[in-house]
Amino acid sequence: MKECAFLNDSFIPVLSAYEYNGYIICAWARPELTNGSTSVGIVYTRGQLGSIIQVKRIEGRLLGSKEQAEQDGIELCKEWIDKQKVLNFNLSVALAK
Repeated sequence: MKECAFLNDSFIPVLSAYEYNGYIICAWARPELTNGSTSVGIVYTRGQLGSIIQVKRIEGRLLGSKEQAEQDGIELCKEWIDKQKVLNFNLSVALAK
């Protein structure tokens, strides 16, 4: 998994993005009023002429720490991508019959 800076400006915090199986994923922890943070992940794909298109936004569960929530967001994105690969494979097999 390759890491790259998605946003990097003195007024905007850096949001790490990763390439995973042909998709770009990023995640963060959304602070909640209760103790903890909710994991949030977004999956992007590359469009024509280098554009980046949002494919899926995933909201996870409430976790005790920011680090746990960020990691959970990444894992949720990976699981969604892996599931799409299996669904696409099954569809192509079914169409070939």
